[in-house]
Amino acid sequence: MEREFYTISIYVDADENLIGIPCGESEQYGIADIDTVMLLRHPYTAEQVEGFIDKVIDACYSKKHNDDSPVSTIERYTKKKGFVNATADLTLISIVKANGTYSIMPTFNDFERGPLCIDDDERIIVEAYNPGELYEHIHDIIMVYVKANAFYREMAEVEERKKNKEN
Repeated sequence: MEREFYTISIYVDADENLIGIPCGESEQYGIADIDTVMLLRHPYTAEQVEGFIDKVIDACYSKKHNDDSPVSTIERYTKKKGFVNATADLTLISIVKANGTYSIMPTFNDFERGPLCIDDDERIIVEAYNPGELYEHIHDIIMVYVKANAFYREMAEVEERKKNKEN
């Protein structure tokens, strides 16, 4: 059954592996991540990334979100307690497929609140994109945000060590 929109979370780790989580219906939230995790290990080709994104989107609505669990899918995957902790070493790319387009939204990792969407850097491409086009946007986001998040995480750790040393 064709849906109005599909939303997926693509988490990128420090090794540039892609962790895909599709959405499903939720009585509590309307739409939320489901208990399905897909992994694409780096290195990969543009074709593999685009196929991976299609596969994660195809898994949307394949089951309902587990409203009874207080633990998110990414927390279970990383085995870290709390969403902020579970996503601290990851960069989130949110992808929404709707109305014949893909919206690709990068996030910046705030180490107190978790991933924050960067609205100014949203990328929109048509569903009938040219081969490699979707990958180029994903690759560009990885090069900018994964590297920036690692840099700011290191800076935060240095500041924390300084503060602890002063105390």
